[in-house]
Amino acid sequence: MAEFIFFQKGEQIAALDKSDLQGAKMLVEQGYKKQFEEVTAPDGPQALARFADIKKEEEVAPFAWATGALFFGLIVPVLGFISWLFMR
Repeated sequence: MAEFIFFQKGEQIAALDKSDLQGAKMLVEQGYKKQFEEVTAPDGPQALARFADIKKEEEVAPFAWATGALFFGLIVPVLGFISWLFMR
């Protein structure tokens, strides 16, 4: 399996084998920016699929707290206070 690096220009994403220095140089000259992620995959399309999964997880992660203990730890006291107000 090869290790892939990614370059992005707008919505376009290119996956290159990490050892392809000429291809990387060419993409940078065309205005692509190297992304931080590196993925091990058997081929380019599978590397791009994994990259898409990583980006999707990054988008969802900030909202993950809403389903966890932090959310319930904050909402239970608020609901308790609201019900206390109505019981008075």
